[in-house]
This record gives sequence, C-alpha cells and structure tokens, in this order.
Amino acid sequence: MLKTGFIGRDNEFNRLICSWLSQHTDLEVIVWTSAMAWSKGTALQRVRKTTRRFLQRARKMGLPRAINEIGFYALYGVFLLRPEQERLHEAVEECEVHPRRRLESIRQLRPGSIKSPELAAALKSARLDAMFSMCIDVYLPQAVRDAARHGIFLWHEGITPEYRGVYSPFWALVNEDYRNIGYTLLKVNDKLDAGDIYIQARALTLDPTRDWHTYIGHKAILESLPEVEIFLEQLESGRARPIARPNAVDGFYSYPTATALLRLAFRRWKNRWLGVLPRGQPQVGIK
Repeated sequence: MLKTGFIGRDNEFNRLICSWLSQHTDLEVIVWTSAMAWSKGTALQRVRKTTRRFLQRARKMGLPRAINEIGFYALYGVFLLRPEQERLHEAVEECEVHPRRRLESIRQLRPGSIKSPELAAALKSARLDAMFSMCIDVYLPQAVRDAARHGIFLWHEGITPEYRGVYSPFWALVNEDYRNIGYTLLKVNDKLDAGDIYIQARALTLDPTRDWHTYIGHKAILESLPEVEIFLEQLESGRARPIARPNAVDGFYSYPTATALLRLAFRRWKNRWLGVLPRGQPQVGIK
C-alpha cells in the first residue's frame, strides 16, 4: 500500500479527502497550510489580510483590477457564500468513506511557511511514496515537491491546460465553456497547473447553467475519486502513465472579478426569463 501525505487548507472538504486517502493508502502525514486562507481569522485579522491582499494585487495588476477583484468577494460573500457552503456540506455528508485511521491519529503539521526548511525535512524523513494536494493557489517549492518518491499530485478543479490557474470553474462558466468543466489530477512541477496529467474528465453530475463555481469545482473532485482509486493502484505497481494531449490549447486564468460575476448572473437571469437554451453541451463526457 502506498505511503502518502496530503497538503492543503484545513476545511471540511479537505478532511473528507484525507479520510478517503486514509481508506485507500497509508496516509502518514497531513500538512495544513493557511497561506491561502486570507479571508479567515478574527474580524481584525480579516481586515488586515484583505488590505494586504488588495495592496499586493493593486501593485501587480493595477488599481482598477484590484477593486474589481475585491468587489467579486464582496458580492459572493453577500449573495452566494452561504448557499454554496450548505450545498457543499450536503455533498460532503453524502460521500461515504471508511478511513483506516482516524485523522486525529495521523501526524498533522501546521508550518508557518510552506518554504520552511523544517517542513521539507519532516516530509523527507517520512519516506512517503506520494503526496496529494487539493486546489492550492500557492507555489510549492522544489524541496517540498521532491520530498515524496513519486512527487506531489494535485486535484485541480478544471480541465488543464485550457484552464490553468485559479477559479477554473468560474471562468469556464463565464465563457460558457461547459465542455471544459471537470477535473484533472496532475503532477506538480515548477509551473502552475502545468504538470503531467494522469486523470482528466468532464463533470457529469452537474448543471453548469444553474450551479455556481464553488459547488461545481468540489463536486467535480468527488466525481474523480473512483478514477483516482485506480490511479493509486497503477502508481503502486509502476503502471501509471501520463495522458498525452499534444493539441491542447494552453490558457491561464487569474482571480475572478465583480464585472464577470455580474455578467454571468445577468446572462443566467436573461436566459431563464426568455427560455433560451445555453450554448455548449453540458454533461457530455470527455472519455
């Protein structure tokens, strides 16, 4: 049985993924990182993190883009956050897992920095066969990527390379690109979401004309689990091979904007009011 580790944010969904890994592998270590959780913490901490994030994005992308991005999170928090959380909780509750070990008995690390030499050393000493990660938006240093024998495999909430980057389901919805709503399991390398692809398929149990991106992305990951189980067996036996997509078109997407969210919401309202069928072919499999 593969000896594995997991790295990601400490939340209900990732704990489900860890329990699933514990069912199908010998899960030895979990690394919880809060580097992505800029919206978590006390009210004062959230204000400080949000201000720091806004200034960073303004310096990098310009003030109008930074305002547009912050506007997205404000709108999402008011209108979509709670119903999305409720639907996601229901999906987690419906997923039946039987971990070999309780998560509380598994070694859990909370490094102050993902670049910490102590973290890389701890992962190396664990002698892991592979590590897995879920929807991170931080760069994993080479020392961490190389800590496990087979490297780190990332669950990505979208089809790559067409939708590399963050919020892949959101941008696919905005583009009405329903054929590229799905999941990818890829090996992490030194370029964001650009490693070798081992599993990839379109989501089949979603309604991209009504579901929103948070639920879509996580539900797609749950759809991937039967295929990942087969991949684990192939990885252990040395039969795992990457998928070749020589004609794929590379695309990279950044953080969502308020204008894109409003455009998507208005289009959905208009289509329902007019009874217009959306473009594309939702729920058509890639395989």
